[in-house]
Amino acid sequence: LVWHSAKKYISHRLFKSVEELKNLLNRLLNQGELIIRWGRKIKNKGNAAIAN
Repeated sequence: LVWHSAKKYISHRLFKSVEELKNLLNRLLNQGELIIRWGRKIKNKGNAAIAN
């Protein structure tokens, strides 16, 4: 869920450099800026599962 949320957050953005992308990922993943919706449904090999 963490990586899915991070990809969703950055997928429609343009970055001037790889360094800018790295800095954003660092802020999201290491400094707690990413908001994760843990209660959403996720797919697990074709079966729906609920993350708790």
